[in-house]
Amino acid sequence: MSEMSSCNRKEWPSITMVIFRNYQWGAEKRNSILWFADNFVGTELDPDLSYAKVAEGCGLKGVQVRTQSELTNALKKSCEDQKKEISTFIEVILNQELGEPFRRDAMKKPVKVAGINPKDMKPQRS
Repeated sequence: MSEMSSCNRKEWPSITMVIFRNYQWGAEKRNSILWFADNFVGTELDPDLSYAKVAEGCGLKGVQVRTQSELTNALKKSCEDQKKEISTFIEVILNQELGEPFRRDAMKKPVKVAGINPKDMKPQRS
């Protein structure tokens, strides 16, 4: 969200930003489901929050789309708006289907690499 407030600076060129919104931290949720027997916590995001409205609060044009044709139209319009020095933030609403991980080798359950031995800890100096 920091990008929303910084990309609307007058000395910077206008841009179009796109976020794909599925109301979850998908990668973290996928890891939790795979590693911890379908349990997950802290990965569902607030469904009432609208990033398009947050963008408007940052002085950008905020647009929410739900279909491919709406996205196509929003992208075309944002390109026209950039010529008029208007930055646009497009929020693409998706379902919550979790896709397959793009790196299978990164999807292995974490293993303990090294333990912490209290004897190895040095006392802190004041």
